[in-house]
Amino acid sequence: MASGVKVDDVVKELYETMKLEKNEKERIRLMVFGICDDLIKVKQIFRQKDLNEMKVDAFKLYKDQMMTGCCCYLLYDCHFEKAEQGGQEDLIFTMWAHDDAPLKMKMVYASSKNTLKDIFKGIKHAYEFHDCADCSCEADLAEKLGKTVMSVEGHSCKHT
Repeated sequence: MASGVKVDDVVKELYETMKLEKNEKERIRLMVFGICDDLIKVKQIFRQKDLNEMKVDAFKLYKDQMMTGCCCYLLYDCHFEKAEQGGQEDLIFTMWAHDDAPLKMKMVYASSKNTLKDIFKGIKHAYEFHDCADCSCEADLAEKLGKTVMSVEGHSCKHT
């Protein structure tokens, strides 16, 4: 079901920048999107230099955007390590719709998700979370990324 919500052109431009920018300080590590006036817009952009200044790692910032009672979309440049392949970097698209968010808001975000996802060509990982426990630690995300993921953002992940 389509919602009629469109994607702001700025989102497309920033997605291309996020895919291509490899300068460690200028690299976009996380973008947060929201729906306003029937348009999916960028709410916040966090570059690596912002994370350095805030003294926070990208996973913690990603997780902290998933607040109780709200909805948003996230595009996260995740750095992880696989057992036999070493360091990896993949973009992760996430729809966050907390169980306690207003029903109408959850419905609009759910029905608009594919409109945004279609802009993000080549995304390997797309998740939908409804509770903070869905992705409470690096090991939770590592499990979703694959059995051979050993660490996320430099933090060891042990699978049970």
